[in-house]
Amino acid sequence: MIKQTLKFAGIFLAIICFAGSFTVRPAFAADGGKPMEHMHHEDMSAEDDTQNTHEHVHKEPAKTEQANVGVTEHLGSTIPLDLEFRTSDGRTVTLKEVVDKPTLFAPVYYSCPNVCNFLQSRLADIIPQMKMKAGETFQVVSVSFDEFDTPATAAEKKVNYMKAANSVVPDSGWIFLTGSKENIDKLMSALGFRFQRKDRDFLHPVAVIAVSKSGKIVRYLYGTDILPFEMTMSVVEAEKETPGLSVKKLVAYCFSYDPQGKKYVFDVMKVSGIIVLLVIAIFASYLFFGGKKRKKRGSDEQ
Repeated sequence: MIKQTLKFAGIFLAIICFAGSFTVRPAFAADGGKPMEHMHHEDMSAEDDTQNTHEHVHKEPAKTEQANVGVTEHLGSTIPLDLEFRTSDGRTVTLKEVVDKPTLFAPVYYSCPNVCNFLQSRLADIIPQMKMKAGETFQVVSVSFDEFDTPATAAEKKVNYMKAANSVVPDSGWIFLTGSKENIDKLMSALGFRFQRKDRDFLHPVAVIAVSKSGKIVRYLYGTDILPFEMTMSVVEAEKETPGLSVKKLVAYCFSYDPQGKKYVFDVMKVSGIIVLLVIAIFASYLFFGGKKRKKRGSDEQ
């Protein structure tokens, strides 16, 4: 019995860590990770440890700025659906009108010179690959956190990314929104998405947030290399309104960030410690419950 339990625990932990090796990337910009800093557009190079395949080199943000930028997961919380935004065709709509199916929110700003483009290009690549139909089963909503973005800017971006998606995504499958500073701040606060204006650009994390039809937050996806499987699972969870633990948090037990190599590496000490604790817990349970069984068997024989 104890051998089988130990074997199962080892296999389960191995699966989590193995899966993490494909999904953990230095693209996380949640609490504890460095935020993206976009400097002037003419100074573009690539970034620090919040990005993976697109490595940029920007001016290091101050610690106080980093503290104000990131993601605080609000799983199970509900976003305010009465907030008004404007669509790319200039209509004023409430989030209640928009969020009528599982929705993947992508907070961006439309003049972003790099990572917002990387994220939305990735979405344009993934959406056509999904078996679920955008516009029917789910939808993607790019929402700008720059109050100076206009419906005209949103319309231009929509045309570009719809073309990047091979024009197979229906108009209702990917919505582009702009809004007032007040409503933007309320929505981003509800999503746990913290950003900060920096000159003409922004310090901000990179994330997609899955929300159910009723506005409940169910999952966070981080970075610009989101997988189709992650997107599909997020939609399924949004349909069921079942908040899911982000892959980032699961595999955080197996990986730690190497700032010099700018990548996540397998943490042998941490994993060994977890295995030792599991063995102790299982062995203690075996002694406790096994002892009870032996006592009961002895009393029955008498």
